[in-house]
Amino acid sequence: MESNLDILGKKEEKKSKEKDIKKENEELEKSSSDFNSEVQNPANVLSFGGEPENRKKKDKTPQKDSKGLSQMENSNDMLDFTDSNANAYSQFSIITKMKYYYLKHEWTFIAIRELIAIGFIVLSFILYSSSLKAENNYHNYNIYFYYPMTLASSIKCISAGVIIGFIIFFMYIKLIFLEHIIYIAIVYIILITKNFGTNILNHGKYNFIVFSISSLLIILVLLSIYMIYRFFRTIKYLYLIIAILALIFCFLIYYIFTKKYKKTYSCENWDKTLNSTYIYEDIDSKCNIQKPKGFCYMNKIYNYFDLTLANQINCSNQNENEYHNFLKALKNENLSSVKIFGFPYTNNLNRNSITNETKNINDYIFNNLINLENSTMTSETILDFSKNKFGDLKINFTKNITLSNLRKNIALNNLKNQKESIYDNILLILLSSTSRAHFQRAMPKLSKFISKLMGYEPFPIMTAYQYSKFYNFPFIEQNIQSMFYKKTVNNSYINSLKYFKENGYITGKVIDKCEKKVESLDTNEIEWDHENYAYLCDPNYYKEKYSTYERCLYGKPVSEYMINYTLEFWDKYFDNKKYFNMVFNYGDEPTGNVLSYLDEPLFNMLSHLYNNGKLKNTAVFIVSEQGNKNNGLYDVLGSAEFELEKKYGLFIIILDWNDKFKNGNYHKNLIKNQNIFTTPYDIYESMIHIVLGNLTYSKTNIEKMVNYEGESMFNEIHIENRFCGKMN
Repeated sequence: MESNLDILGKKEEKKSKEKDIKKENEELEKSSSDFNSEVQNPANVLSFGGEPENRKKKDKTPQKDSKGLSQMENSNDMLDFTDSNANAYSQFSIITKMKYYYLKHEWTFIAIRELIAIGFIVLSFILYSSSLKAENNYHNYNIYFYYPMTLASSIKCISAGVIIGFIIFFMYIKLIFLEHIIYIAIVYIILITKNFGTNILNHGKYNFIVFSISSLLIILVLLSIYMIYRFFRTIKYLYLIIAILALIFCFLIYYIFTKKYKKTYSCENWDKTLNSTYIYEDIDSKCNIQKPKGFCYMNKIYNYFDLTLANQINCSNQNENEYHNFLKALKNENLSSVKIFGFPYTNNLNRNSITNETKNINDYIFNNLINLENSTMTSETILDFSKNKFGDLKINFTKNITLSNLRKNIALNNLKNQKESIYDNILLILLSSTSRAHFQRAMPKLSKFISKLMGYEPFPIMTAYQYSKFYNFPFIEQNIQSMFYKKTVNNSYINSLKYFKENGYITGKVIDKCEKKVESLDTNEIEWDHENYAYLCDPNYYKEKYSTYERCLYGKPVSEYMINYTLEFWDKYFDNKKYFNMVFNYGDEPTGNVLSYLDEPLFNMLSHLYNNGKLKNTAVFIVSEQGNKNNGLYDVLGSAEFELEKKYGLFIIILDWNDKFKNGNYHKNLIKNQNIFTTPYDIYESMIHIVLGNLTYSKTNIEKMVNYEGESMFNEIHIENRFCGKMN
């Protein structure tokens, strides 16, 4: 039997061993905790062997217990821990070896990195510059549906922008030297020199905008990811952010493609006409117009690009430098001290005047300015700087009494010979680059005025007709020439002015830019009796003819000068037959908003003429040569209606119900023809029909055109002659 002392001794010995084991376990746990923290912190790795500094001098051999077994062998957890530590050490060994290799060849890696960056910058320039070349061959294409700003062009611009965005981001996080700013600056300079303008055919500025937006977006996305990652200091959040961004990107791609290629018609009211009805379509007809499929941005965001309103531009706010700018354009030094100028008449200006005296119309105008201070000469258009430094532009219409009497006699002789016109007055308002849909969108007052004249039968005063299937040709010049000239079988051209003058009409024209087609198609040089545009060669306006702002000159809108001239012409030749043409290029600009500043002036003019009975015995044509091809913003956005609106222009006729109109079958034919494809050729024929009268127009053997003959809207159109096919 063991004594109590022996038993107590063994117990004490056992307790002592347990304390030693517990102590050793605590030391091992502490050491494993320290080691684990050091492994997770690469900053503690000093030597290329990968050993933590505070572990160098510590004994890594595990202690043995009384049976010769280590504590690690007694625990599966500790065995796993040992394996993981070995792997960590092995991993750090590889990393440190790579680090050593990098430091040894540091400048080689830097050179490679810099060359790669330069290569990517050069690639971005090649992509961008090649995107501009696509438009140089535009006129070699005979396909009207060719996109001047192609999908390939947009992709190239976006790709170039993304590359530059990545380069700038890597510069920010110090992975690329800051000297690359020089390379990027050179690229930007080259891009600016490649900017050919906002014209859709040479859309350098649009490509530059796409490029810049792409760069900015990629920089913002990368910076956001980088900042969030640095804030949380953990990789799992980075994966989460990338996943969220990827989902958003996929959703946007899905949304864009489903909207763009959706088969259902989703552009509300695009085919709605002025009288709140819809374009008539026959299910079996080839003459149905195309309808946009997708999202119609023009209807949704049109009003957000009014730069005139955004910049608070007001025509009444004149520029103090206008006089100085005007003097710089003078060709005659003797006029440098003159304060009152007269602009020359341009209605007798022809090819010889331009060729022999000047290089262009601007030179001709400023070579022939009149000094009204010391001269007995007169001028319709006077620019006065005598009262203050701001110019005072006055336009005083001058009636040609001799011409008035001559044309009256011609009209009387024609009447005796039973050559009676349908209407004695024609007012043609040409709204350049204005589609049917955009006219209703941008000119609500005038649209409402015309709508009130539609749909009534019979209408005792005036009736309006809208030809919503009015189709245009690919290029502007073809459309305009087809409205005013007729090509004959012997390749000569008949100017519509010929018919007007031969039938006793006084003719006049205003246009909102300094332009004269001196190389006209007719060889007889038939000129307008009155025209007024010389003042628009003024340097204070000349560069504004395609401006994205309201067109102003010397404290007034340009439209005001034009309308006042028109009204004076209309009043002073009240007892003459007359034909007047107003040409507005307000729609020919990239925002699509400038046209809205023409709405109220034209509405006021037509309502004034209408309310005062001055449209009696008058036909009013409101037409365009085509829709706006210059609006690259909606082309970039892929707006569903943009391509269609380029093709479908504006064609409206407003007619007085005079006796000749009532007695004819015109109203019925005009109503029926509203649902038929029409072209600029038909505008020409309709106007000639009015001038010659029904009897003369029907009997006269008008020379046919080579390719296609238009038809008067006053007659029943032969649909079998239309390219679109036959309607049932």
